[in-house]
Amino acid sequence: MPASVSIIFDCDGVLVDSERLVTRIEAELLTGWGYPRTPEQLRSEFKGCTFLDMARTLEQRLAGQLPADWMYVWAMETANLFRAELREVRGVRAVLEQLVAAGTPLCVASQSPLPRVRISLGLCDLERYFQGRVFCSAMVARPKPAPDLFLHAAASLGAAPERCTVIEDSPSGVRAAVAAGMRVFGYAADEDAERLAAAGARVFHDMAELPALIQTPW
Repeated sequence: MPASVSIIFDCDGVLVDSERLVTRIEAELLTGWGYPRTPEQLRSEFKGCTFLDMARTLEQRLAGQLPADWMYVWAMETANLFRAELREVRGVRAVLEQLVAAGTPLCVASQSPLPRVRISLGLCDLERYFQGRVFCSAMVARPKPAPDLFLHAAASLGAAPERCTVIEDSPSGVRAAVAAGMRVFGYAADEDAERLAAAGARVFHDMAELPALIQTPW
């Protein structure tokens, strides 16, 4: 694997198996606050959105219904659930070990707030593979699907965009990588493979496939 290739990972659903937990707690809280939703409905509505965009939407839809401390409650309930149940994505540790052994520069670029990304990586003992190279949408002017976050990550690695490969699991993330001029693989273990492919990703379904994919010609 060429040392000049840099790999940029999304976090939720790619490194940590957090999506089902997040939508579960969101559905429970929002239903209790007068906005009945199933985890599946929330996943469809907000997949790939930033927390800020989601919060603005909910505040508009639930004007006067949300408790004053709803964001604090949301954050604490999510953190407690993560501590109890969060796990790494199956097979991703072996991939990270192989990439680190090969000297491949790695980083994380996520839509989620930085504290949530850090607690997720820390709970799953994955943060050490990235050595602090963790970036989030609050660090740039525009979130995914704009290319800003991925371009920021590449610049922080000292890598040209065309020498970066992105691992994503949402169509908005895929579109952001394409807009940044980067190669992108779409992890579809629990996602719509057709939507990822339509956005511009080369789709795969098992992390064990990834090391070989990274070595394929550009």
